Amino acid sequence: MSTETEISGIYSAVFRSNNNQVGSGVAVFSNYFVHGGDAACYYRGKCIRGEHNTITGYIEVVKYSAAASPIFPFDSYRLLLNGIEMDSGFELSGQVEGHPHFMIQISLQRMDDLIDQD
Repeated sequence: MSTETEISGIYSAVFRSNNNQVGSGVAVFSNYFVHGGDAACYYRGKCIRGEHNTITGYIEVVKYSAAASPIFPFDSYRLLLNGIEMDSGFELSGQVEGHPHFMIQISLQRMDDLIDQD
């Protein structure tokens, strides 16, 4: 298992819903908080590392652009996620809170470190 600081970084995000809607964006992890966005939405959330490289958490998704379509038909929603941490990132799956028939898979690949703030 990696150390706590290794989760921080910039990740590419590729996601697919259970109705084959696909998208991509960027996620920035700072410790266990995540912020990011794509052409339609911004996201923010929190995750917790468990045993055996597992990870659970949530991401709040808010539509900000009328020019692009979000992956789910809501202006805002919360994704409940769990998955596994790997050497190069994370593989997550989950559902929209309150709408379990809207499911998602997310692949996060580490691209770079955060800038040192010292």
